[in-house]
Amino acid sequence: MNLKIFLLLFLTKDLETTEIKHNAVDIKKSLEEHQGQILINKSKAKNIHLKIANVTKVKIKPTTSKKTQDRPRLISREQMKEWALEIQTHLLEIEQKVVRRDVLASSFSDIKVELRNGSAILEKASKALEDLLDRRGKAAETIMKRAEELSTYVLENKIYPPVRYTFDDSVDLDVLKQAVPPETMWELPSSCRSHDKVKLQRSEHFNAQVTLDTSSVHVVAEVFACDTRVLPHIYWSEKLLATFRENYAEDATIDFQYLCGAKGFLRHYPGALWQSLYNLNVEAEDVYDCRLRPWYVSASGAPRDVLILLDASGSMDNSSNQVTAELFTSTLLNALTDDDQVNVLRFNVIVQSTISCFNDKLVPANHVNSAAMMAALKRQAMVNESLIGDVLTYSVQLLKNQKKLDRPQACQQAIVLVTDSLYYNYTDLMRQLDPEGKIRLFVMWLHDRKGLRDYTRLYGESVSCERDGYFAEFISPSDVTEQVMRILRVLERPLVAQREKRLRVYSDVYAHIEDPRRGEFYWQQKEQAEQEYRYTRLRRNKQKFLNNIYKDDLHMNNLDKRGQYYEGEDVNYRLQISVSVPVFESTTIEENQRNATRTYPVNRLLGVAGVDIPLDHLKLVLPFYLIGASGSLFLVDHRGNIVLHNSTKPVFDGDILKPGYRTVDFLDVEQSAIDHYPRHYPQEWVDFRKALVIDEPKGSRAMYVKSIFEGGMRVILEVKDYFWQRIHNHYTLVVSLPKYNLLHAVPDGNFTQQLGEETLKALSGTDFAVHPEWLYCRHVDPHFDSRELEVLHFLRRRRDEPNFSMQKVKHVFSPFPPTLLEKTYQCNEELMVRISHEAIASRQWAQEHEDPDTERECSACLLGSNTAFFATESGLTRWQLYHATTAHADPPEGSVWSLGPDESWYRRASANPDTLVIHAPIPPVRLLRNTDASPPPLGERWQWLTAARTLGHPTKHGIIGVAGYHFHPKHLDDLLESITNFPCNEEDETKCDPRCDDKDWTCLLVDEAGWIVADQGEGEAINKHLSREHPVAMNALLNAGVFRVRWVHDYQGVCFPPEDETKAAATRIPSITISLWSAVMVLAFASQNILTVLFVIPDSVVSADTEAEKELRRARINRDYEREKYERLYDYQVLLNRTRFAACDRTRPLYELQRNKKLTEALNRPAQPCDWPLLITEVQQTNLLLIAVYKNCSYSGEPLNDSLSNEPVNMEQDDTVIGSANRLACWRNRVPLPARRPPTTCYPHNFTYEAGYRQCGPWLPDPENDAVRVHLCKVLLYCLITLHNLGIVYS
Repeated sequence: MNLKIFLLLFLTKDLETTEIKHNAVDIKKSLEEHQGQILINKSKAKNIHLKIANVTKVKIKPTTSKKTQDRPRLISREQMKEWALEIQTHLLEIEQKVVRRDVLASSFSDIKVELRNGSAILEKASKALEDLLDRRGKAAETIMKRAEELSTYVLENKIYPPVRYTFDDSVDLDVLKQAVPPETMWELPSSCRSHDKVKLQRSEHFNAQVTLDTSSVHVVAEVFACDTRVLPHIYWSEKLLATFRENYAEDATIDFQYLCGAKGFLRHYPGALWQSLYNLNVEAEDVYDCRLRPWYVSASGAPRDVLILLDASGSMDNSSNQVTAELFTSTLLNALTDDDQVNVLRFNVIVQSTISCFNDKLVPANHVNSAAMMAALKRQAMVNESLIGDVLTYSVQLLKNQKKLDRPQACQQAIVLVTDSLYYNYTDLMRQLDPEGKIRLFVMWLHDRKGLRDYTRLYGESVSCERDGYFAEFISPSDVTEQVMRILRVLERPLVAQREKRLRVYSDVYAHIEDPRRGEFYWQQKEQAEQEYRYTRLRRNKQKFLNNIYKDDLHMNNLDKRGQYYEGEDVNYRLQISVSVPVFESTTIEENQRNATRTYPVNRLLGVAGVDIPLDHLKLVLPFYLIGASGSLFLVDHRGNIVLHNSTKPVFDGDILKPGYRTVDFLDVEQSAIDHYPRHYPQEWVDFRKALVIDEPKGSRAMYVKSIFEGGMRVILEVKDYFWQRIHNHYTLVVSLPKYNLLHAVPDGNFTQQLGEETLKALSGTDFAVHPEWLYCRHVDPHFDSRELEVLHFLRRRRDEPNFSMQKVKHVFSPFPPTLLEKTYQCNEELMVRISHEAIASRQWAQEHEDPDTERECSACLLGSNTAFFATESGLTRWQLYHATTAHADPPEGSVWSLGPDESWYRRASANPDTLVIHAPIPPVRLLRNTDASPPPLGERWQWLTAARTLGHPTKHGIIGVAGYHFHPKHLDDLLESITNFPCNEEDETKCDPRCDDKDWTCLLVDEAGWIVADQGEGEAINKHLSREHPVAMNALLNAGVFRVRWVHDYQGVCFPPEDETKAAATRIPSITISLWSAVMVLAFASQNILTVLFVIPDSVVSADTEAEKELRRARINRDYEREKYERLYDYQVLLNRTRFAACDRTRPLYELQRNKKLTEALNRPAQPCDWPLLITEVQQTNLLLIAVYKNCSYSGEPLNDSLSNEPVNMEQDDTVIGSANRLACWRNRVPLPARRPPTTCYPHNFTYEAGYRQCGPWLPDPENDAVRVHLCKVLLYCLITLHNLGIVYS
């Protein structure tokens, strides 16, 4: 019987290992075989088999090993809730100890609470903005009037500059120049610039090195300053200094004042070193021309429709004329404003736009469209003959069709024909096409040096004269700018002809004196530096370089495909707007021609006078402190483009302006909460934009919006009330307020001496900060190192001066520098009153500190060292530092978070009142173009967590501010680890409760956007997202409807296409073809050498070489060795894929927690690996979710959307549209957003009025030519007198 049991157990063991089920017959047979073998071994004499007949038919189940038999031990929901409760307890305990909300709330019990009124805020902001624009407009008009008086007096009285007149040139203004005398007495001076050195000082107000004692002049590179047509204007404009100084003395907050002369110079006050005005230091050619700036062109004429016709016939191919034509087109496009409509048409036997989607239409002449047209122009061939008659017919019809469109109508229309030949006179054709003469025609003749097209000048002058246009001949590329300026002067005629009204023009936003071409050149320099860096690495260690080459490709892929380029603004480009006024020449000249004397008015633009208004100055007058944390106050122009908004991002790579920074639309930053494809705006929002920009000068509307903040990494979906009002019929000021936190504390009163004294006591000796961008009290040119010291200074002055004035903006010119009390300043009394009352109310809280003998002692706090803070809507921040014995880092000063309501944690806490919001900062991934460079360090504000909660009024509903504490993220990781990964004291771990040991289970804390706040992994949980770290868990939550993806579109993106996209897009030769061709070449080479050995060498006679031949052979061998050595070192992979930057649309996926029934179901759902490989529970009274994730489930689905990627939009496009810039231009103009007519008076082109002074007919005698003749007469007279004195002149 024991034998049977033994055999049965042996067989069972065999079954375990093989996992095969046997039936009863197999079992019986096996037992008989084993029994027979045993008997044979016992007695070899008797070979008797034992028959086994009694076998029970039982079903034996195979068993698995212990390892596979054990099921995963699941964490219970009850256990998760206990852990969440413990985490909640510790977070609230620290808040109770260090924040002391009860002390703060009781101190504000007597402060008034009001309902936030959007209409009242808008009214206050509108008055402040209108007042500022009016003051700057009056200053510009004062300059204009004085300039016209001076020009009239000087020109009519024929006053000329002295013979040795010099002016202060802005270039090298602070350098003592060496005079270079003429080589001969007959030679005129080569420079009219002053040689003196001007003493300059750095001014934060002007953001440059300036002098208030004089003005200075910048002359365009193409203009010779000593030209007798230019120098007289520089001379008389010098007398504007008195007007400049009067304006500055009246209001020292004014920025640069200037007069841009039509002759190509800019006189500006204060005098400034030109290089210091550039914020981007690039050793590039100075391309600044004030006459091509938007404020100048807008002031010199109303909107225009312009068609540029480029000859694309075969005669233009491989010609310098082609280069000149492209340069001219680029210059003319840059000279037009965003209000102008333009298109570039290429013609030969067919007529087509450079971009196929622009056919049969005109588009706004903004930078995006102009750059696209120029990029497309370089890729098209010149073939066939040119049918100019056909293109003129097509162009006139296209311009006539523009008049029928529902859009702001242009005041003038013009055709610019650029060609190298005219074989016919098209005057009669133009009369038939445009009998009313409403369309101007300009003929730009690309000069034929061989002189074979003699009739081009005759025909060109004839047709351009007939059409009130202009004929010009290009001799060299240097003529381009001057010819563009002459076209603009012709288009200015209707404005200057009326000689009465002066337009006050408000510009759109632009970057001071910067030019996009400088940024493009700087990008090329960065690419060159990257290429040199790659060569250096290759020469240092070729194998290491080749092994790591993929990292460089990955770096560029992250820049372009994932959009992880750096968008920090390391360079302040001084974005600004301007108020400008045209300056007319108000003289009349008599002309004796054809035996008749006629008097003509001189319809000429002398220039444009203007005043700058930096956006930093604009922010000082707008009441941002009234809108609260989630509100916004912004400015748009008449086209709907953003002028001022907190979501604009004008810079990338730290110091390069984005190509589309001036064309960010209202709908690009204020996005609908309903997800939609990029540029497919919901109709409700399109209607809203139309009402705000065009139809309603004043109104209000509630919209469901995505509030985007923290650099586009966070979003809140909410309903906002929008209030808007038009300003001077140009800008529209908008205030938006959320539906929550409308009740808020409003300290009121007057800024009295007593209040100043009490506030000074409350702030002295304590830590505090104020908002760095708001106006409390500050000097016009900052004197103190910090805003806080400046506030304390003015509090002392208010305490000590009974008649303290809230502003002193009148400047007194003196040879001695002003004392501190004599410096100009300005104050916001309402804001000073608010922070004064808040400082007094929070005085007790700020002066109490960590005391070992009280309950506030926090040396053993589980969350370590921390910074307790209190921040108000007025921008006041106060804090206290608490040091723990087990600190990962010392607590930072609260001034690190000095933005108050603009801080992300403040906004999130305001949107979730009565909730302790644990905020993890999410900095975007920041990569620079050069792999060996790194952006500036993030700083402590991006490295510490924040626990924040709104502080409500103790007796009334309403928000006072936000209070909380900053703590190191590693402490929260430690707390999570200690609670969820408790030690097991049992030898058998199966007897302990399951825990998060980071083996089978891992626990983490995430916020409502899926960002990981704390985890059990290595390193800090900054920039970690649940979708990246645990895609299995996030996929389950998405499928269950717990989280939802929200798409945030970035219409201010930048892409990096190849430098030559046509070559990059060309098809490659198949690799098999390359391999076959290589094999053929190898065989051919081998065959050649074999033939040489077989036929040449046997017949050769060996002879001794001479020494010279030996030396030549050694040199050849050495040369071959060096070349082979270089070729071994070189590798084609070292070559950089050259790129350029272009505007493009991008989109980023962000996750949103759905607080609905599906979340409740998920909270009650037990874990089911791997169907539901997680447990989730809320940490009550906070915004956190505690999630336990089962780690043994692999994810095999499609990659989840990554919130750290800002991917380019896949734009719908025609196959004929090639190039990134072209695709974006087509994408943006797919459904053009309407614009309001610019607030300029339209003076249409009057054909009959200009009949007397067309370019080709009787023209005004140019007083400048008279000036030339007078100057020559003076020179000849001087020469004659000199020769007479030398005795050379004979009688």
